[in-house]
Amino acid sequence: MWFAAYVERQYALCEGDAGPMRLKEQHTRAVLGHARHMAREERFAPHIARACLLAALYHDVARFAQYLRYGTFRDRDSRNHGLWGAAILKREGRLEGEDRTVRRLALTAVALHNRYALPASLPPDMARVAWTVRDADKLDILRVMDEHLSGPRPYCPTVVLGLPDAEDQVSEKVLQDALTGRVAAYADLRSVNDFRVLLGTWLDDMHFASSRRLFAASPHVVRLLEGLPREGAYAAARACLLRRLEEVRRESACPGGAL
Repeated sequence: MWFAAYVERQYALCEGDAGPMRLKEQHTRAVLGHARHMAREERFAPHIARACLLAALYHDVARFAQYLRYGTFRDRDSRNHGLWGAAILKREGRLEGEDRTVRRLALTAVALHNRYALPASLPPDMARVAWTVRDADKLDILRVMDEHLSGPRPYCPTVVLGLPDAEDQVSEKVLQDALTGRVAAYADLRSVNDFRVLLGTWLDDMHFASSRRLFAASPHVVRLLEGLPREGAYAAARACLLRRLEEVRRESACPGGAL
């Protein structure tokens, strides 16, 4: 498979710790699994489902070169990995054998999957594929962050985007986003605890009933949020986000509910 061969070439170029790259390879396969589940549950047309799976497999293809060249996964300190990934796929001719519509949908989803919000003018099919990849991506990031933050400290700077593990570094903007049902932005993060809150706000950025169910049922997001301080600046956001998860779980368990 081309992706596996491409990743092995990137590993061969790594002279330092390849651990973060291996995390991205594992992440990619998990995202592909989530995208496959969503495409099936949402009963996408075959060409939409095909584009979703391709985009999920290739959405982070630029992460390997990004880590090799810049030593970070933080786009603002390196390059936009979505646009870079689409460029790599074009350079490699990776999707040339696909139907033209499928190729266009997949490339667009790869290029846009990491944006804070999709363009309002995006055609419905393009938005559907991009939303699928974005939701699937977020679902597995919960696992990656839970496994890492549940481990020993200090945390790997690459995984936590270089953020300090300091309870006195608090982003009021991130806390307000959590309390008002808005999706927090990476640019507003000041600490690892802010990152935990941001991950919890992603519930309101799930675009399908299937992805909302998966998110709310995830033990990873619960552990991430329960790891926030029970008192002080984070207490209200912690309680609010955990309550929202429980509400969605109850709705999804109720026949004829909103989900």
